[in-house]
Amino acid sequence: MSTTCRNDNMDDYDSLLESMNGIVEQMQGLADMAVVEYTTLVKDICSRKATQNEVGLLFDYMFSFLGDERMLQLFKHVCRHYFYTYPGLIHSYILDYRKEYDPESLVGTEYEYLLNNDESLENKEQ
Repeated sequence: MSTTCRNDNMDDYDSLLESMNGIVEQMQGLADMAVVEYTTLVKDICSRKATQNEVGLLFDYMFSFLGDERMLQLFKHVCRHYFYTYPGLIHSYILDYRKEYDPESLVGTEYEYLLNNDESLENKEQ
């Protein structure tokens, strides 16, 4: 490979990294805003008896941000608050969290089959 090709590849690589840094910064800014907004919603929903649908809807909206430790703490707060009120719902969302963000925690448990559900669905579609 010539020196010119290597330099072009490095320039492309540097350009890609630079654009990715911008995306990462935007994602972090979005996560920061989400934590601020959801903190208010979590305080509200935990200050009263919300319906099961309200709690489920809040979890649906929070779910894509649960990779952020601050949002995870808000999620856990709601889970603890409503665990005895809506145990089936809370259990379901905890399993969804574990499947998406902590799959190794399901290995060796009775819920390990959840890790293979996506694969079996893909095989059925083919």
